[in-house]
Amino acid sequence: MLGILNDVKVVELSGSLSGAYCAKLLADQGASTIKVEPPTVGDPARVEPPFISEESNPDGSSLFLAFNTNKRGITLDVSRPEGRRIFLRMVQFADVAIESFGPGYLEDIGLGYAALTESNPTLILTSLTYFGQTGPYSGFEGSDLVAQAAGGFLHAVTGSADRPPMGTVLEQMEITAARNGAIATLAALMHRKQTGEGQHIDVSTMEAAVSTPSGLIHPYSFTGQSPMRGGSDGNVMDGMHLFTKDGEVTLTTAGTGGRPMEAWAEFLEEPGLLAPKFASRRGRMENWEELYGLVAPKLTQWNNLELMEATMARGLVIGLVQNPQQVIESPHLQERGALVEIEHPVNGPMLYAGPGFLMDGVNPMEGSVPAPRLGEHNEQVYCQELGLNIIELENLHEAGIV
Repeated sequence: MLGILNDVKVVELSGSLSGAYCAKLLADQGASTIKVEPPTVGDPARVEPPFISEESNPDGSSLFLAFNTNKRGITLDVSRPEGRRIFLRMVQFADVAIESFGPGYLEDIGLGYAALTESNPTLILTSLTYFGQTGPYSGFEGSDLVAQAAGGFLHAVTGSADRPPMGTVLEQMEITAARNGAIATLAALMHRKQTGEGQHIDVSTMEAAVSTPSGLIHPYSFTGQSPMRGGSDGNVMDGMHLFTKDGEVTLTTAGTGGRPMEAWAEFLEEPGLLAPKFASRRGRMENWEELYGLVAPKLTQWNNLELMEATMARGLVIGLVQNPQQVIESPHLQERGALVEIEHPVNGPMLYAGPGFLMDGVNPMEGSVPAPRLGEHNEQVYCQELGLNIIELENLHEAGIV
């Protein structure tokens, strides 16, 4: 696979999804990436459901398969002296190391930033933790949900105003932290090219939630007004899910030229929408049940795709609520080549979503390789690249180091 990062070498020493995804983002753009996993057990994501088959196996976790494309995989116990020495040799040839252990752990085993840069003075170390390397919370354990809660996300974004907070699924804060880490790493690579200096990047998952301009922190930091969750409650025209013949959609007042009710009244052929009480957002919220009674029956006359095409043709904007099958079968995504099939040696052909952009019209994940099997590239990395012979590798394996 050709990519824009072909000259970058990455070593990933991570047991978290944020670390794995940060490394994947670089690997998917061509960075030569080695994933280091503990012997025998491997990355914790390997045992997380759902699995490709009914039985749990280290190569069948859909979570692990999704977060680890385009990497080579080796096993190594870096907590043992020989494992530490081998890792330091690997770092000598790396541009970037990515890790997600708790603050201080790498120092305790002799692999802190100072030790790593003694082996490679220009190394970029990207550390991803829930609360960062410093501060009173730095030693706390965390999770994606904890980061959502501590970062204010649960207070203002998800759930209804009259109910307790509701967390989002799909590891959104881990993914956001990983993207922040990848962006920071790319910036550090540019800085190193100009100055010859490496850096230690400190990524906080909590701060990933805080840093996202989602109408959460900034309304308060700018105006002192505290946003509350429930923005879609009773909001028929901007956020509420409404049924069609074969699914759901959300309407919006975007694309109406400042005349939302006139535009929708014309499209839906419903003059009742022109009543003065619906002219303002506040009025629509106060009279949402009556508004719902006018809009909802009209939408049930349409199929999802036909409704989207008809409204978009008039410049109106709606959100089509598609299930995973509809997303995969989307003619738009298929024509753009947004999905890529990757052959896995155990699971067969698997369909992957690309990175969300094309480069010169091509999905950069074309030609990708699947997530590595546990220890799949041990011989290649240790013998062909680090110079160990096969007997030495076998001895390390028998000792539980690799």
